[in-house]
Amino acid sequence: MAALNEASLKEKLRDDPVGVYLIYGEESYLKKIYTDRIVKKTVDDTFADFNFHAFDGKETTLNEIYESAAAVPMMAETKCVLVKDMPLDLLDDGGFEQLKTVLEENPEDCALVFSMLTYEPKGAKWNKAVKLFDKYGFTVKLDKKTSGDLAKMLESGAKRRGKRFERGAAAYLITCVGSDLNTLLNETEKVCAYAEGSEITRGDIDAVCVKSLDAKVFDMIRDLTAGRFDNAFTKLSVLFEQREDEFQILGALIASYSDIYRAKAAVKAGGRAEDVAKYYSYAGREFRLTNAARNGAKLSFESVGDCIEILAAADTAMKSTAADKRLVLEQTLVKLARAGRG
Repeated sequence: MAALNEASLKEKLRDDPVGVYLIYGEESYLKKIYTDRIVKKTVDDTFADFNFHAFDGKETTLNEIYESAAAVPMMAETKCVLVKDMPLDLLDDGGFEQLKTVLEENPEDCALVFSMLTYEPKGAKWNKAVKLFDKYGFTVKLDKKTSGDLAKMLESGAKRRGKRFERGAAAYLITCVGSDLNTLLNETEKVCAYAEGSEITRGDIDAVCVKSLDAKVFDMIRDLTAGRFDNAFTKLSVLFEQREDEFQILGALIASYSDIYRAKAAVKAGGRAEDVAKYYSYAGREFRLTNAARNGAKLSFESVGDCIEILAAADTAMKSTAADKRLVLEQTLVKLARAGRG
């Protein structure tokens, strides 16, 4: 029938919520929200025991799903059958024939929802399954929102609570806690409750919001590339005191310097740092490229390449030798500082 985006899904649920749905994508929060919304739209709580059936997709069979969908609603006009995380990409030819029958013969009074809440399907068989749902129902792919869209959502959420972000503060919150929508909404609620006036400032965010490891490492690299070596080493010590995993610290360092390398490569090719987002997965994290361009402004392209090699050597040392991991990170920071000075 159709592939729906978020806006068209809202319209469909408002006008006619029954039908066959396949919900998948990268944004876990939205997948749960819209799965729950379909259930709420099609099931009367009074008779939910009769008209709502939820299956674990890894444990159930297509025959059980078919029989449940075929049942007549009890004291209601519609019902809902929810199938969570069924590995559709593992079906054989016979399984796809069964799936086709289930979708094609779904009753008009049933909302049949296959929701990939945690399972991440892939491959040619998954594409085949998506095409079946496109033919007999609706596919809904809910991926990460852009940084701009996330900022607008946070501003709207604050407005509903009688608050507003100062200029740039919503974007700053995203850089601090990451792009996970559920985390962002929770942190927005927290900072709205904390802010004394009607305006939410960066100071309010720093006071109550828990920074992600990526944000902490970004601050450390900002000091490092600006020549504030004492501050950078102090921040590394704080990460150790907070018992952050050494491998995750190194991973965040590698990711940040990779961002710098990509941003500088884009600029060197005559483009903008943000152009890199077209070729890599930066949805909701476009700010990383802007920040990377700022952090790497004083570094030569060759120096950044040296930094990447230093980090690769550190990764090898931590994974293949008995060297003390903290010592490896401390030595790596020294080498990065030297490479940054040319």
